[in-house]
Amino acid sequence: MPETKSILSAISDEDVKGQVFEVLDEIETYSLTWVVDSGDLLLKILDTDIDLAIIDENLAGMVSSKLIKIIKKSRPRIPLIIISSGNSKEEFARVLEQGVFYFIMKPINGEELKRVVESALR
Repeated sequence: MPETKSILSAISDEDVKGQVFEVLDEIETYSLTWVVDSGDLLLKILDTDIDLAIIDENLAGMVSSKLIKIIKKSRPRIPLIIISSGNSKEEFARVLEQGVFYFIMKPINGEELKRVVESALR
């Protein structure tokens, strides 16, 4: 039996949340925790053994660049997938420089997200 992976999802957009859930439903064994703001996200990352975090850049409560820095400093091995509505090359480069595993733009391509999640969980 495959090992259960722990995925933390911090997404406020209901449409995106539905898309993420559809993709994760195709992945074999995982436990999923949803949070709705950056405070809960940080608490879960600090208090729980997480294998992957999927974060909406528009999450309420904190500027995403600061949030990413805190997460990467406290738990550098957790792969972060950032979902963004932005589309500038500068934003893409800035996020990747912070050690993010993958940056995906809205609207989400389900196949792309599935490949990225599976890769991050290996």
